[in-house]
Amino acid sequence: MPIGSGKRFGPNAADEREVNMSAAVKITELPFSDRRDEDPALITLRHARIPLRAHDRLLLLQGHPLLFRLGLYAVTERALAGEPVVYLDGASTFDPFWVGRMARAHHQQPRKVLAMIHVARAYTCQQMERLLSDCLSAALDRYQARIAVVSGLLDTFYDRAVPDDEALRLFGRMMEAIRRLTQQGFTLLCLCPPAPILTSASRRSLDHLRSQADRIICVHEAGQGIILLEEERGGSAQSWRVARSLLEPVDHAKAR
Repeated sequence: MPIGSGKRFGPNAADEREVNMSAAVKITELPFSDRRDEDPALITLRHARIPLRAHDRLLLLQGHPLLFRLGLYAVTERALAGEPVVYLDGASTFDPFWVGRMARAHHQQPRKVLAMIHVARAYTCQQMERLLSDCLSAALDRYQARIAVVSGLLDTFYDRAVPDDEALRLFGRMMEAIRRLTQQGFTLLCLCPPAPILTSASRRSLDHLRSQADRIICVHEAGQGIILLEEERGGSAQSWRVARSLLEPVDHAKAR
């Protein structure tokens, strides 16, 4: 089902529309000091941005559930720059109001920014596997996108009705699809919060995902209202701090 104004794709998207990429406007970022009328909260939040490098292939953001906000911020920054992004949502985390707030803070129309983010939702592990294995590659080509975000990759596997051997089979197929895409030069950002139910299959799947990631950034609660981001691998040790209040869900009534 469609989410806000974001475009959708996937096996059930009957009214898909192509994006006219020639009409996308490239936005050049100004230095912080030149943005005198920008939302102060977003100026602060920018210091916690997730740096995506040209050679990144599989980046894992793991830990505190507020990592979903950080991932969405990274997606919106790309969309603001006129770059299309594909967003697979396995945890119902895509928030058009959050995107709209950032668009307005950058003097952009929310509808225009949302049109650059192509969303598909998965509610079961079978649906997530199908999106990754059968739909994502075609969607990246169709929308001329180089980056895909997989939100809640493992969340759809926390279903006790799915036997461990079936869950591992499906996860193996997803990792094969991820491997093919990264070998083709695409960048995948996976957002993985703590598991509500840590089964044998989910533990093995998370370990496998971590072993394949080029970079792992862990998100922790540091106390005193601070969220800490620490990179575990990637060539150099880095850490970021951001106020938890800046990552809390948007008040939708005020965001309209």
